[in-house]
Amino acid sequence: MAEEHGPVKEPLAASVARGLREAIVAGRLKPGERIKQDAVAAEYEVSRSPVREAFRELASEGFVVLERDVGARVTRVTRRSLVQLYSAREALEPILIAETALRISDDELAEARSINAQAERHATAGEVADYLRLDGDLHLLLLRASGLELLYEITSSLWQRTAPHRLAYTRLPRLELAMAEHRMILDAIGRRAPQDAADLYRVHTRHTRVALSEGDADLDDPES
Repeated sequence: MAEEHGPVKEPLAASVARGLREAIVAGRLKPGERIKQDAVAAEYEVSRSPVREAFRELASEGFVVLERDVGARVTRVTRRSLVQLYSAREALEPILIAETALRISDDELAEARSINAQAERHATAGEVADYLRLDGDLHLLLLRASGLELLYEITSSLWQRTAPHRLAYTRLPRLELAMAEHRMILDAIGRRAPQDAADLYRVHTRHTRVALSEGDADLDDPES
């Protein structure tokens, strides 16, 4: 008789890193905000050792900068570096979207359309944080549906790096255009038209990159 095992428990450092990462992506921890080691240890009811390990993991991913005798600070992203991140997304993500148009299941497409409809309702109501959360869910679902695991891993990491700064971008007059672009992308995917879907997605990402490079989003050192 095979021995039964319970679920594998997540290591403490990984759990702390995941919680902090989610807080940064959701905007609960702001760019430049200090994260104190002792405060995190108390919040997660762990010793300082897994907290230090979690900080190192987040630093390797670009989410925080380590500070001696303090802990860490959420990374501030300059306009120049954010544009570089979006340039990488612009180059990579259309490859996945083209594949998604060929491989996405009917259930996944229905879920994507449902998420998009919910996002639009939040945007219309002025609930920008909820819109951004669902916008991220939509994009990651479509990218994941490609089945290209390695490229998805890379692009989802880029998404996480840009996520804390998208709230500043929504101050630009762009949400209505973004929603229209989402509808066109979903239509192309629904038609199983990979080239159309990839081209539309590329333009969608490029609009964000150009607006960030030329607009007045609240970012640090725009000329650096």
